[in-house]
Amino acid sequence: MAIFLTQKEVLKTLNITRPTLLRWEEKGLISPIFLDSGHRRYRKEDIDRLTGSVMLSEAGSSSKKKCVIYSRVSTKKQQETGNLKRQTERLIEYANANNYHVLEVFEEVASGINENRRALQRLMKKVSKEDIEVVLAEYKDRIARFGYEYIERYCKSHKTNIECIEEQDEKDLNQEMVEDMISVITSFSARLYGQRGARKVKNQLNRLEKEETI
Repeated sequence: MAIFLTQKEVLKTLNITRPTLLRWEEKGLISPIFLDSGHRRYRKEDIDRLTGSVMLSEAGSSSKKKCVIYSRVSTKKQQETGNLKRQTERLIEYANANNYHVLEVFEEVASGINENRRALQRLMKKVSKEDIEVVLAEYKDRIARFGYEYIERYCKSHKTNIECIEEQDEKDLNQEMVEDMISVITSFSARLYGQRGARKVKNQLNRLEKEETI
C-alpha cells in the first residue's frame, strides 16, 4: 500500500524550502498527486529516493565551499515575468561554475528597504547556526537597500562572506529605488485613506514617474 506525505512533511524530511521543492517538480525530479482540494501529496517512495540522492550529493561535496543563495525582486509583476526565477538560476550556475555546494536557496518578493523580510531573516538565522562559508546574491541591494554593511559585518562575525556576482546598472538601480518608494508611500496611504485612496495615490505616482521619463 502506497504511503503519501504532505508538502510540509516533505520539506521537513528533505530540509529544503518550498520554492526548491516546486523547482524540483518543474524539472520532473518529483511528481505530486493533487487532491480535489488542490493540496499536494507525495509518494513516500519518491521522497526516500530523493533523500538517498541528497545524501550521495552531500557526501561528494564535502570538499566544496558551503553556500546559500539569496534572490529577491521588489514586485509580484517581476516574479510573474520570471525575473526571480532567472535570478536564482544565474546564481546557481555561478555556484556550480565555482565549485560551491548550495545548501539552500532563499527567494523573496519584497522591497529592498523592508527590514522585516522573512527569507532574509531565515538566511541570517542559518548563518548564525550553521557552517556557511558564502552567501551568494546578484547585487548588494538584493540583500539590503540600506544597511548592507551591517549585514555584511554580521555574516563576517560568523566567518561567512557575502559574494555579489554582478555590478548593477545605475539606471536599473534608480528605477527600482523609485518602485520601492512608491511601494512604501502606497502602504502608508492605505493606512491613512484605505485601499481605494492608496490606489489613487499609486496611480498618481506612476503617472508622474512616466512623465519624468518622457
